[in-house]
Amino acid sequence: SLSPLHRANALEEQLKEQELRADQTLLEEIKKQRELLSKMEREKSIEIENLQARLQQLDDENSELRSCVPCLKANIERLE
Repeated sequence: SLSPLHRANALEEQLKEQELRADQTLLEEIKKQRELLSKMEREKSIEIENLQARLQQLDDENSELRSCVPCLKANIERLE
């Protein structure tokens, strides 16, 4: 049977290993969360770019339609 000192040493070693494993798990989790966060930021950034492009497109279409208004009004008056 193990002497109390050997038992204490064995338990101490076990504790150290568990602490190391816990630290590794924590570091892996932090890394995973960071990667997830930067993925979400990239996706958000792409979405913003797409929305800005769509806004520009709608703005251009709006300008085009506005420029047609005087011509259409003139046509209506002529037809009346």
